[in-house]
Amino acid sequence: MKTSQLLNSMQHTFLGMMIVAALFGQKANAQNARISKDEMTKLSSWVGEWKGEGWQMDQQTREKMTFSVEEKVESKLDGMALLVEGKGMSGETLGHHAMAMIYYNVDKAQYDFHSIVMQGQSTIAKGTFNEEGHFVWGFEVPQGEIKYTIKIEGNNWTESGAFSMDGNTWYPFMEMNLQKVK
Repeated sequence: MKTSQLLNSMQHTFLGMMIVAALFGQKANAQNARISKDEMTKLSSWVGEWKGEGWQMDQQTREKMTFSVEEKVESKLDGMALLVEGKGMSGETLGHHAMAMIYYNVDKAQYDFHSIVMQGQSTIAKGTFNEEGHFVWGFEVPQGEIKYTIKIEGNNWTESGAFSMDGNTWYPFMEMNLQKVK
């Protein structure tokens, strides 16, 4: 191969790589979100360790089952995000173990709530503050919608979960009451 042909081939390869890089960069950029540290200060009272009790509705017997629960909330990336880990015990059995990362998505004007549970499911939910000033996060499921409401007053954290098939009538399926221990 002559030097001019080799140079021409290298230019075409380089040009092709630049086009691919530009297209990939545009796609990656479209998935980025701008994050607000200022909005995260509204969740600063969550940081710490929390312990308490709760109940959840057994799906088969439709009876309330009680559990003890611990939540650990850490501020990460200089206040840009929260990392939350929750563990629920029924006697000596770990029945619930979940982690979530929460940050404020400026482009969507909402808190993005990425959660993973030990059973292998993950959710990307949206969070907002309701008219009472409580944090509400939720997501759609095939049969309807699930929402959780978190009320933090001083050193008390109350969280309730509810399900709705139509978005109007809500059925409670869990509640927990925690106290800040650290």
